[in-house]
Amino acid sequence: MLRRLLLAMWVTAGSGSMGCSSSEGTATLQRDSGDTGTSNRDADLLADGRPSDSSSSGDASHDTAADASDLPETGAEEGSPGTRGWTPDTEDLPWQWEIDHEIVTSSAADMGTGDTTYSGAAALAPVVYDIDGFDNTAADVSALHGLGKKVIRYIEVGAAENYRSDYGQFQAADLGTVEQGYADEKYININSPAVLAIIEARIMMCAKKGFDGIEPDIDDSYTDSTGFTITEANEVAYLTTLSDYAHALGVAWGLKNGGDGGDPKTFVPDMIPHVDFAVVEEPFYLDTIGYFHPILYDAGKAMFVAEYTNDTSSSSSFCPAAVADHVNAALFDVDLDGMVRDPCQ
Repeated sequence: MLRRLLLAMWVTAGSGSMGCSSSEGTATLQRDSGDTGTSNRDADLLADGRPSDSSSSGDASHDTAADASDLPETGAEEGSPGTRGWTPDTEDLPWQWEIDHEIVTSSAADMGTGDTTYSGAAALAPVVYDIDGFDNTAADVSALHGLGKKVIRYIEVGAAENYRSDYGQFQAADLGTVEQGYADEKYININSPAVLAIIEARIMMCAKKGFDGIEPDIDDSYTDSTGFTITEANEVAYLTTLSDYAHALGVAWGLKNGGDGGDPKTFVPDMIPHVDFAVVEEPFYLDTIGYFHPILYDAGKAMFVAEYTNDTSSSSSFCPAAVADHVNAALFDVDLDGMVRDPCQ
């Protein structure tokens, strides 16, 4: 799984050559009624989230549209359009981030139970789970709901992974450069209506599986060499359109990072009205926490922080500040496989 790893060697907090203000003219993205590449036999969803008529010759797996299309038409689709649904606030919300594989609710490692805090006290059981949107099924989400948990879905919105079942829907012209460190992933042209349709189909699949929220990875691709001309204003317009779509389905929308390039002094505030929470990697290690706190706290929105063991050896270095600031933080390994979870709460 791709995570937006904020390596210190790649970035300097607050710097970046593409610091254009989002006050530039922001074009509204239009949905394309034309071809979005759904003729590929491996394509799993049309723009409206329905399964394609073409059948796949491959074996069925959790990474298929069948998980979404086989569900009864319930939940978000029958909700009130325009309602945000779950809106996590600044109360303490211990979380688990496991996107390496389909979650196993009988596994203490996957569930993040039995952990201790930086002070040696017994940690609270996670109440929020961030899991992969393709690998996990509606049954997995339902099982977590049955345990009283809220469930966030991890998807990418700024890059396409060639191992995903909807990869064949992306037109060649909308696939850009290979993402650094991830040979199986290419940036996508977020200004393309065809791309918008594919990503909205991912959001619809999230709603059909019953997820409460979405963690949109690569949501700041305007800071990278994508192979396309993407401005900060383009990024804000694209994410606003996706956020509105998710909210219309009753699904919460998150901010993923945003402080590692470009101009976080404008990007993060511009996104605050459109997001319900944030998932941020290594803000204490990289000293980018000031871009997210207290602005999220003041807006009454939850912040979930992941620090990584390859850069931070002990959660005691950041947990006191995280607890004081009502930031839901934990130390994870970069594989996010459930093997390491050292929470602050």
